[in-house]
Amino acid sequence: MLRKPKVGFMALCAPVHVDVIDDLGRPFPVVGAAEMACRALERQGIEIVRYPNKPLVEGSVKGFQVKNFNKDALIDSRKKAEEAFDYFVREHVDCVVTFFTTWMWVGHYTQAILRARLPIITWCFPRQEGCQMVGLLGMHGTLDELGLEHEMVYGMHDDTQTLGKLLRYIKACTVVNTLKRSKYGRFGGKCMDMIPGLFDNNDWLLKFGVEVEELGQEVLTKEGEKFTGQDIKKVYNRIKRLFDNVPPANDSYIEKNIRFYLAHRKITAEHELDFSGIKCVFELSDYYCKPCIAQSLMTEDGYATACCCEDKGALTQYIMRILSDETQFQGDVEHVDVKTGNIHMVSCGAAAPGLSDEKCKAKICGAPSIEGEAGGYSISLSARTGPVTLARLSRVSGEYVMLIARGKMFPSTESENKECVFISFPHLNIKLEGNAEIFLQNLRSQYMHFVCDEIKDELITVCRLLCIRPILV
Repeated sequence: MLRKPKVGFMALCAPVHVDVIDDLGRPFPVVGAAEMACRALERQGIEIVRYPNKPLVEGSVKGFQVKNFNKDALIDSRKKAEEAFDYFVREHVDCVVTFFTTWMWVGHYTQAILRARLPIITWCFPRQEGCQMVGLLGMHGTLDELGLEHEMVYGMHDDTQTLGKLLRYIKACTVVNTLKRSKYGRFGGKCMDMIPGLFDNNDWLLKFGVEVEELGQEVLTKEGEKFTGQDIKKVYNRIKRLFDNVPPANDSYIEKNIRFYLAHRKITAEHELDFSGIKCVFELSDYYCKPCIAQSLMTEDGYATACCCEDKGALTQYIMRILSDETQFQGDVEHVDVKTGNIHMVSCGAAAPGLSDEKCKAKICGAPSIEGEAGGYSISLSARTGPVTLARLSRVSGEYVMLIARGKMFPSTESENKECVFISFPHLNIKLEGNAEIFLQNLRSQYMHFVCDEIKDELITVCRLLCIRPILV
């Protein structure tokens, strides 16, 4: 992921139950279970923010009900609930896990939850000690009554399915929280009348919390001129490690792409741009050169950037980037075989070299003389084999939808590439899981995006949190 998820954790209890001993002589609240739950999340790589900042149980945890627990670490009053949620807001947590050590007075928490407006996970173990499920269901019903987003989890801390459910929701919350602190850099504007890719700045700010900065492509070309020969040499040596068939360092297209890449990195850092879109056609492709190598390097770096200033595509890629560190691809869907589920995809020149088969490096080759008079290079590759998740954000009559599918990437054949005419472009195939006809009917752009990872369930949960209608294949 782009960063570690950050989760607030609090153990809830009614004030009258803190010191209660049950009929078997055990402390009534299952504080040991709460500590086990918290530590289980930490083992999954989650950054846990406790309130108060101390463990519920020191040292080893010997059972669900333990005597040696920190009573002041239980959130059992309105005052503690207010302090806890205020603290979680200050810490910018992605969501809050409320673990039920027994039942509690829901009214102690409702106002703090309403003020904080943080996504909530309600969790208890599927056991009867502490009557913990009574608290779980009371809070679940209350949050539904108030119309507050939450996820109810009823499972053990060491159960794979339970942890999977928790992690999916936590990661989706991380996406939503990250978007609210993100900025999109738009270099250029509408490209070749690609209406399905367009957006409205204020709409994105209201819907996703994303701020937008509009810049011209000339910022990148002018900044690129400032880099030294030594700067160029370092990137050129990296290109030689990543690609085959690399032109000499003094090749004008190579040098321009390197300068463009360095400027892109510099501007994104200076303007704090978390993802970007580049309008290459026709200003750059006519008067500078095709920036396909530069875009390929940015994608290889793990930065979400869309060719043709494809705004909705850029946002789709950024959401996937928050969820996964794996390699991404933006390409045209050139053919869908509805009977077999095979999809042929082609990029207009850019592709991360990490998509290539290990036995055969991606190559740099001359780009076709279309959509630009300045010329340039394209990436050609033989794709590796492996699972992918495809996604595309669109709007239908003002409603946001996301097409989501799983598939398996594999290399395209020479005959398939020739059928598409432009052989020097990056070609690859996807074997789609699911109904190819549904996929075809819900393609609302020539572009589709994928990441070499399995994140379909996480994307579905992101859609739920952002009120986007998922379209599943």
